[in-house]
Amino acid sequence: MSSPAPLPPDVVLLIEQKKFTDLEDVWTRRMEETPEDLPFFFGLAAAVKKKGAEGAGQAASWLRFLADYQGERQDAAARIEVLSEMVRMSPTDSTARADLEGALRERFRGHPAVAAVLAQNSIATASDPSEAARRVARWLKFAPGDVYYLAGRGAGRIAEMNPALDVIRLEVGGAKVPLSLVSAEKNLEPLPPGHFLRRKVEEPEALAEVAAKEPAETVHHLLESFGRPLTVAEVRDHFSGIVPDDRWASFWTSARRHPQLLVGGASKSAKVSWSASAGEADDTVRREFTSADPHHKLELARKHAKRSRELAAFFAESLASQARNAASQDDPGLAWELSQAAARLAPGEPEAFPAETLLASPDLPAVLSRMRDHTAREKALAEVRARREDWESIFLARFAEEEDSRVLAAIYDALGERPERRDEVVRRVMRSPRLAPRAFVWLAERLDPESSVIVTPSPLFHALLDALRQDEFASIRARIKAFFEPGGLAVALVRRAASEAEAREFLVSLSRAGGLEEHRRGTVREALLMKYPGLRAPAANFVYGTPEAIDAKRAELAHLKQVELPSNAEAMRAAKEHGDLSENFEYHAARQKHEYLSARIASLADELSRSRTLDSTRIDVSEVRVGTRVLLRELASGREQAATILGPWDSRPEDGIYSYESEYSRQLLGKKTGEQALLPNGEPAEIVSIAPWR
Repeated sequence: MSSPAPLPPDVVLLIEQKKFTDLEDVWTRRMEETPEDLPFFFGLAAAVKKKGAEGAGQAASWLRFLADYQGERQDAAARIEVLSEMVRMSPTDSTARADLEGALRERFRGHPAVAAVLAQNSIATASDPSEAARRVARWLKFAPGDVYYLAGRGAGRIAEMNPALDVIRLEVGGAKVPLSLVSAEKNLEPLPPGHFLRRKVEEPEALAEVAAKEPAETVHHLLESFGRPLTVAEVRDHFSGIVPDDRWASFWTSARRHPQLLVGGASKSAKVSWSASAGEADDTVRREFTSADPHHKLELARKHAKRSRELAAFFAESLASQARNAASQDDPGLAWELSQAAARLAPGEPEAFPAETLLASPDLPAVLSRMRDHTAREKALAEVRARREDWESIFLARFAEEEDSRVLAAIYDALGERPERRDEVVRRVMRSPRLAPRAFVWLAERLDPESSVIVTPSPLFHALLDALRQDEFASIRARIKAFFEPGGLAVALVRRAASEAEAREFLVSLSRAGGLEEHRRGTVREALLMKYPGLRAPAANFVYGTPEAIDAKRAELAHLKQVELPSNAEAMRAAKEHGDLSENFEYHAARQKHEYLSARIASLADELSRSRTLDSTRIDVSEVRVGTRVLLRELASGREQAATILGPWDSRPEDGIYSYESEYSRQLLGKKTGEQALLPNGEPAEIVSIAPWR
């Protein structure tokens, strides 16, 4: 609501002189000329009120006059503001309060929540009636049935308003999202009639029918509704429920054919916009192409060459010129990529950088490594195979470096002429996956678990587990995880376990693996248990510890799950927003910590599942056992010292407490009073007594 404003000097002078008649003339004239200038009226009323009882009376009278005038003008909002100012200046004026409540009821007449909102924000009893009126107006801006957009959730209708609980529920996609009034004001965006998202809520079937018939025009409608370009991801999200997932690819392909629809950028972050005409769209593409670097030019040419023959010819000529320029600057890899792109756009024209020139490069393997475009690289390899006698060695070296699946397939097929050499390089990759991460995954995806390439399943299974946490596999980790799904390679490998002992080793490694979701871990676990049901029985390697040590480990596990892991997830999310993940140190550091935490949680959970509590009241002291305190006397000096044998979580050698897994404890276990043993310093000693550790 409006606040008082500074007053003109002549008005201030009249106030100081208490010339109320002249001020009333000023008030009336301004009311007729600019009745919407409420800050002026409020400032004048506030200043006059300070001039004693007569001034207070005048101010109240003038505000009443202004409120009535706003009513005559049928400006309900302004009338409520004036009445709110009246009750603010005169909070004991019951008539003004009643008028304010009446004005609110009149303005929001027919609103289904007006009674509930006024009951919760009573004007008659509020200590600050103007604030209560302001809150009423804020609540009643919303109404059940109104359509709003909530970022991250989509468009929906207000299903419920409960001012007593400070809750507004927006129904989106069948779910009711609760929002406070403040949150609703901040996050709900009203959707005007005709807005794409409003139609999605109000007439989804009709909108879906239009989308099926006119894909491009429906995208145009979406862009017009938002009044700005959207990313491809945003476009797809807004069409969710309108275009079925299995039809999205054909829908989007059809929409993109429209000459006025422009998509700039790569992947889901590419910007989608609509040009006023096809010619303007082409001009926009030309300008972007002209200012782009060579690799961006290649991308733009691939994306927009089909828009028109003229544009394709323009791209071809420019790319050929760029290819000759790259060749002159001794960059044969880029020259080849540009030349091949130009040749595809203008097949009849001579190549700007022919294959003979490429193959004459002194370090051809290095040139191939610098080529970013997989199509150009595949074509270059085909030329190498056709024209160079040493093609086989080049292919063998390239196989370990190649990242594109299609090029890997071409190399693999070509090497089929010498299967013994091909199998050797395959074995080398399978033995050392980190040296060729993508080749390893590509091979694993096509591998027959019964293949002779796999001597035993264990090394490959552990290599897959290791790949889940190794940085070299970060960009293809989703493909690694797919091996642990039903029918995946990891499942097939564990089914080849030759013995229950090997299967148990698989099970332990699986339980300790970090970065693997529980449903995938469970799939492989069940495959193991089906083949070896005996694995369902508890393992014999229990972890013994005192109640205090076990409780401490449980507390550590809870802290890792409830504090460290969520905090690390938030750090990853924040780091991810910084942009390019390939050079994002914060993201990689957070990712490494995530993998460490996941592995630590899995390991700790496994150990706790095998933990057994030591009970000092039930320790058999007939011989040295876990949970006993042993008193030893050194034979040479007669000096005595104690050794307490407990679990690995209780171990504190500096205090004479040793883990039963330690070498010192192992040579004590099973001995009886009177028998000899070696002290940690290597001196012989006699066991004097054995007792419970407490």
